[in-house]
Amino acid sequence: MIKFIKYSFLLLFIALIGCKDMLDIKPVHSMTPKSLEDFEAVLLGGYPRSDFFIKTDMLTDNVYVNFNAEVQPSQEVERWFTFSSSLIAPGTQSDPYWGQMYKSIYYANSVLDNLKGMSVKPEQKALFEQVQGEAYALRAYSYFYLINFYADVYSPANLSLPGVPMPLTAEDVNVNAGNNVRTPIGDVWNQIVKDIELATGLLTGKKITDRYRFSYNVLQLFRARVDLMMGNYESAITYAGSVINNYPLADLSGIEKRITDNGFKGALAYNFGFVDTQVNKELMFFVGGRANGNPYYYSTGSVKPTEQLLNLSTRYGNVSDYRQLIFDHFEENAAQVIKMGKTVYKMYAAQDLYWYYVGFKASEAYLIRAEAQARLNKSDLALNDINSILKSRMRKDFVKTLKVSDFADNAAVLDRVLEERRLELAFDAGFRFMDLRRLGKPKIEHVFKDARVFTLEKNDPHYIMQIPPSESENSTGMPLNPR
Repeated sequence: MIKFIKYSFLLLFIALIGCKDMLDIKPVHSMTPKSLEDFEAVLLGGYPRSDFFIKTDMLTDNVYVNFNAEVQPSQEVERWFTFSSSLIAPGTQSDPYWGQMYKSIYYANSVLDNLKGMSVKPEQKALFEQVQGEAYALRAYSYFYLINFYADVYSPANLSLPGVPMPLTAEDVNVNAGNNVRTPIGDVWNQIVKDIELATGLLTGKKITDRYRFSYNVLQLFRARVDLMMGNYESAITYAGSVINNYPLADLSGIEKRITDNGFKGALAYNFGFVDTQVNKELMFFVGGRANGNPYYYSTGSVKPTEQLLNLSTRYGNVSDYRQLIFDHFEENAAQVIKMGKTVYKMYAAQDLYWYYVGFKASEAYLIRAEAQARLNKSDLALNDINSILKSRMRKDFVKTLKVSDFADNAAVLDRVLEERRLELAFDAGFRFMDLRRLGKPKIEHVFKDARVFTLEKNDPHYIMQIPPSESENSTGMPLNPR
């Protein structure tokens, strides 16, 4: 972060615009970077520093609207929550989520293009490899979100369907402006894997402690995530295991003192969220701007976590699981309960110490491995990983240990794994929307104003976000997603 500030005047500033430029971006030149340190600064400027996923939870079963709240839902919330055909404001050409990802890709490609011809001294080799590796990682990460939001899911039947534009050099942005095409889904996923592999090789052995930058361990988890979604379960198990070996889950018993001092209601407070507990040791990568003002935080706001999430945290008894503190307001004042609704969301609170959104955390590795084991009919191994999570997340006197005999069959074990994933990763990294897509695109109903029900039908085309007008109107060969 310090390096980014120090060298910001050297960046190739990229302006997000809503007019007739390919991929919503164009270069605006400031002073031209020349040194390796300059290109490191350019790279740091490419890391997403604004939200690019948090609103997708409004398309899922993790969110409801409380109309007794002090603040009523905005028009933007209405578009997302009611599954509007277009999630951007009427008359708007650009999509900020799309634009943020292609901005990051342009930065990454600019760095990669310039490093190809750069000669470095032996003492600079490590930094050269780190910057190059991070650039590949950033590009893979950006395409991962684009393909999961704006194209259909990865499956053998979908590999040739339209994916997203995939420029692999900064020059592509200018050469193809106004003549853009959607690269097939399979090709985009293959490029993501290729970029992760290149990045991993370059970052191996590099000690990167900054949790706002990609590191070797983060890439191991990223690869496990990608393998799970591609159905490469054995590989997902291997990469997730590498992370698990380096990131044991936290002992959260320190929360007990906060409960003793402040009660359940005040254990997580205005200046102390769940992210500030010992769980912070598990958080591997932060991204996407300040999370403190996320749309689900405000206690009397209208957009809230569903009661299903709260119920998952109390399935083994009231206040048996520390995650209940995230979703339960423990409010006793009846008038205030009406304003607050059924739930709160205290992952981040609103402290002076700002946190970015969690992009990768260690518990995801346990969940990936558990799901992959369950899909390979290894129920006992799957439950071992779920039990590790429960041991960490539950209060000492309530810890639940699951056994294979507790379940009717392996399918029931898989269901239990997916329930744990829903609770543990709630509102993290856009997971719920991506998971619902890959888990069969189930029917979802949202109740909005005047008790009107809006339905996302099973396999609804709205499970794929629409290509923004800035692209479709200027590239005639770029098909829109069905509606």
